[in-house]
Amino acid sequence: MRMNETAFSGRIRSAGKIFYPLLVIAVLIMLYLAYVQLIQDRDEVPDIVITKDKTVTVIQNSTGAVLYEGNDDEKAIRVAVDSVGKGVILFEKGTYNVTSPIGLGSDITLIGNDCSLIGYRIFRISDASDVVIKGFDFSDPDESYGRHSGTNSIVEITNSRNCQILDNTFRNYSAYGLYLSTRSLQHHNSDIIIKGNQFLDYGYCGIMIGKQASNIYVDDNLFRNMNAKKVNPNSYGVALAKGSTVYSYSEYIYIRNNTLENNPRWEGIDSHGANHVYILDNTITDCRIPISVAQINGDNLYPEPVHNVTIKGNYIKGNMSASLQDSGIYVIGGRGPGGLIQPYRDVIISDNIITDVNNWLQSNDGGIVLMHVEGAQVYNNTISNVGGTGVNLAGANDVLVYENDIRNLVKISKPICSVSVSNVKDIYSIDIRDNKVDSTDNCVF
Repeated sequence: MRMNETAFSGRIRSAGKIFYPLLVIAVLIMLYLAYVQLIQDRDEVPDIVITKDKTVTVIQNSTGAVLYEGNDDEKAIRVAVDSVGKGVILFEKGTYNVTSPIGLGSDITLIGNDCSLIGYRIFRISDASDVVIKGFDFSDPDESYGRHSGTNSIVEITNSRNCQILDNTFRNYSAYGLYLSTRSLQHHNSDIIIKGNQFLDYGYCGIMIGKQASNIYVDDNLFRNMNAKKVNPNSYGVALAKGSTVYSYSEYIYIRNNTLENNPRWEGIDSHGANHVYILDNTITDCRIPISVAQINGDNLYPEPVHNVTIKGNYIKGNMSASLQDSGIYVIGGRGPGGLIQPYRDVIISDNIITDVNNWLQSNDGGIVLMHVEGAQVYNNTISNVGGTGVNLAGANDVLVYENDIRNLVKISKPICSVSVSNVKDIYSIDIRDNKVDSTDNCVF
């Protein structure tokens, strides 16, 4: 009996040697997570609180001191911003009116709690870092958005870094929701996170990323009813501004997991000139041009190419009943005076689902259109119910098209074509293989 008890006790001691270190590790992990949560919560404990009832009041949270009380919303906000220095301002429930942009310096966090801000230009972040704007409902004062003119932006970021625009709603405005602007050659925006926002029922542009921006992350946002009233000739969900031979191109732009719905006049996602652009896992429906990536310089000069774009994992569904539904994905090189061509270089288009696009174009038509591109891989895309052409290669070179599924093409005027090759150089390399197609006319040269 004693021998059995000894063996049993030994097993307990052996199990304890394993169990207790694991328990200690688990406790340490729990304490660490609690500490992280505490720090995060502490970061959002307001230094100043703005409330609005019959009057608007600004209170210093630590002392209870009243910094402002009156009827001028904008003045109250300016007092809060000037007083906080570095810290957190909480806007409590209410509607606040702003007539001119309020400048924000470094190390400031603004949090809206069921709060609406109304104005054409509300916040401007300039020459600053570590700024957070979170949880607001922004809109123009007009009853309904009108035609776009100028560069009015509800929130503007200029020459700043490490800023976050999170979980806001931008609605019913005529020009720009968020503009990353470049006002001089010395200006650069970098490390900007734009996440979890909604851009609803607006006239022109959700997010505009200007020149000389880098490490910009546009993730998990919703864009809905872009220029649905058709008051502007074009409109955008996310746009990258035209390049220039004077300014540097923007680079390392990430547009991921966004939802874009209903833009009858122009692009869901548009790039006019940037390097290292990543358009990944977005859902784009009912947009006249779902995705367009091109090199377009404002001075119409193209001494160097733009390069490296990856368009992967997107779901694109057009509207074949619309008056004009263009092609699905465009990548287009630079085209200058006198027939100058500057190819777009190093392109990857893969794992996209593209359906119901192009109901009118007889050229530049297709689920995927590459024009003046040098070095591309197009693979594992699913293309169906597309007008004219599945994959259209015009003036392209060094291209590999493989393992795509191209079916149920729709005739517009010319014969349908799964993969079209045209306007090639005298010497070119295009490899087309292992695609699944239901058209006997696979390629046209």
